[in-house]
Amino acid sequence: MEIERTKAYLEEILPGMGYVLDSVTFTKEAGTHYLRAFIFRKDEQDMTVNDCAMVSRRLSKWLDKEDFIAEEYILEVCSLGFKDNPGAEELSEVEEELLSEGEEAIEE
Repeated sequence: MEIERTKAYLEEILPGMGYVLDSVTFTKEAGTHYLRAFIFRKDEQDMTVNDCAMVSRRLSKWLDKEDFIAEEYILEVCSLGFKDNPGAEELSEVEEELLSEGEEAIEE
């Protein structure tokens, strides 16, 4: 249920935001649940941390309002190939933090 509802919502909102949904997963790793959405830009440009953060904030608000996931979880919105500086070979510290900590790294 977690995956299907989240996927349906993202498929509804992402095209208008300029993104495409690749997949949604809900897994338990080392005792922690993770809800992950993998997205890509429609214009095929490299993803940035800001792209993921923008979608994450909108998805997070919707998930808080709908409140259909019983377990505590960490939300992660990511892409398998995003860059803050197109052409850079390594991830920035911010990108590494986002990948390792998910939504908590976005909070200011």
